Amino acid sequence: MINIVAKITPKAALFEECKGRLQCILAATRAEPGCNRFELFASKEQRCLFLVEQFVSQAALDAHYAQPYTKAVFAFYENALAEPVEVEKVEEVIN
Repeated sequence: MINIVAKITPKAALFEECKGRLQCILAATRAEPGCNRFELFASKEQRCLFLVEQFVSQAALDAHYAQPYTKAVFAFYENALAEPVEVEKVEEVIN
């Protein structure tokens, strides 16, 4: 299982557009084989977006990255972000 938390910091003027572009790919991504979770969150200050993702394998994640809609979002990021995307692979902590 691959769990990812991605922090996306758009330029202030492009926050809503960035959020909208991500909202547009939520359903398609969730329908991909091997995607267990793909959720979008926004900071209360409306400065950062966070994607919480879970894919069953690296192959499923790679297939997600190869989708035209994912590539379109990445292309948009090239000029829309104030900071590079921070991607962390995380593990669930079971108490």
